[in-house]
Amino acid sequence: MDNEGKSSLGLEEGEVAAACYFYFLGLLILIMERRSNFVRFHAVQSSLGFGILTIFLLCVQWIEPLHTFLWWAPGLLMLCFAVYMMYRAYHGEEYLFPLIGKLAYSAVYEMDSEPEESPASSNNKPIQEETRHNITEGR
Repeated sequence: MDNEGKSSLGLEEGEVAAACYFYFLGLLILIMERRSNFVRFHAVQSSLGFGILTIFLLCVQWIEPLHTFLWWAPGLLMLCFAVYMMYRAYHGEEYLFPLIGKLAYSAVYEMDSEPEESPASSNNKPIQEETRHNITEGR
């Protein structure tokens, strides 16, 4: 049985990564996903993005002058974030969203890396395998 491109949830990585952007479903997927760093990256990035946007939503609702003029802005930002990132994730891109992408990437990929070896043993290090997913950084 070939599990190439499958998450530990039994679905294609792109499908699960895109599902992370359904509001806070990313948190649940982050807890359940064990195999795919690609899916875990999108789950962390989604959780950070929606966390920040939820804080913005609460600020707009609690501050009366902001609520009067900007009641629509947080919802529109959440929708745009979700749709854009679902598209990127579904097509296999590890798109680093501005401000939160690098944090999510380091949270997932640096946790799994081995501790650094001493300089004397660095000559014997195996060459790291390149990731199969496209990594793009937002500007």
